[in-house]
Amino acid sequence: MVENRLYFLDNLRSVIILGVVVLHVAICYMMYPPVWWYVVNPVTNLYFTQLVVLVDVPLMPCMFFIAGYFALPSLQRHGVVSFLQQKTWRIFIPWVLGIVLLAPPTAFSYPYSRNMPVDLYSFWTHYFWTDAFQHSVYWFLALLFWLFVALTIIWKCVPALRNVTRTPAQAPLWLFPAVVGVSASCFFIALQFFPLDYWYVSYLLSFRPERLVQLVVFFILGMWAWKYGWFTQEGYRPRKRVWLPLFVLTMVIYLPVRLGFVASPIPLWQKQIILACAFTTYSIASLMGLCAVFSTWVNGKSAFWRSASKNSYGIYYLHAPIVYWLAYAFIPLAWSTYVKSTVILVLSMAASWMFTAGVLRKAPLLKRMF
Repeated sequence: MVENRLYFLDNLRSVIILGVVVLHVAICYMMYPPVWWYVVNPVTNLYFTQLVVLVDVPLMPCMFFIAGYFALPSLQRHGVVSFLQQKTWRIFIPWVLGIVLLAPPTAFSYPYSRNMPVDLYSFWTHYFWTDAFQHSVYWFLALLFWLFVALTIIWKCVPALRNVTRTPAQAPLWLFPAVVGVSASCFFIALQFFPLDYWYVSYLLSFRPERLVQLVVFFILGMWAWKYGWFTQEGYRPRKRVWLPLFVLTMVIYLPVRLGFVASPIPLWQKQIILACAFTTYSIASLMGLCAVFSTWVNGKSAFWRSASKNSYGIYYLHAPIVYWLAYAFIPLAWSTYVKSTVILVLSMAASWMFTAGVLRKAPLLKRMF
């Protein structure tokens, strides 16, 4: 059962990475994209707006849950020093290299696609490190690395954590309402100080304030899930007949709430409460619904899934500049938004997958990271 559990979580992570690529392609073709988005096609489509709204929510909570699930057993098995060394090689160094080597040409697609008077060299050596600085997709690596560092500090300061063992048990009735309550409260509080979808950016960390606590909560929930043997025969196993209807229901509720947030005539604080509750309930329902499906229906280790799992990190790492520069190259083409987005998705996935398998996972030093 342990082996099967690892397979389905690896498979889920691979599909989440595909969802990230889908999200970034779709934003290039959505109506009302973020004003700072890298490349926006002149012709946009409401379908992509709806797709972005729905796909955006489950991705990172699932990623942080899976990371938390494997954190404690890895720390117990390797010890603090070896654990941090591994995370430095696998997360910290790729994060730094991503910011230095890949984020600048990715961010440069914004001024270039808008015919702004700046060249790549000037942008890379000056503007990127001042007004245009960002983490691109590598913000996830920074936040995850600092969470692992915080975990090791707590591990050293709380001796009881070193003796934690797995004791399979069912999920208590209060757990999921508590996750929603804490996440929604912090989401609402953050909106009192920052606009919705605002990005906090510093050299060491980047995140959306309203979602930060939720990601930490899902990371902790992952550790809880490991501690109490979720997905094992004796532990909690989410049921499809419960979580799939909740997944669909919360999705149906969240879509109009998010799309109508700006135009709704009700007081702002009421809109913020409704959005916070809709967002967080959709997040937990999507996580549990996906786990219920994958743990029973997508639990294999075929050649396809093994390759997807091994190369998913590299796909995440490489896809962004490929997606945005392809989107720019396709602007003059008189194709429909559906054709353009599909071709870009296939090409970016294939290129990222092949480069990861052929270079990142074989070249000296790089194969230690990927």
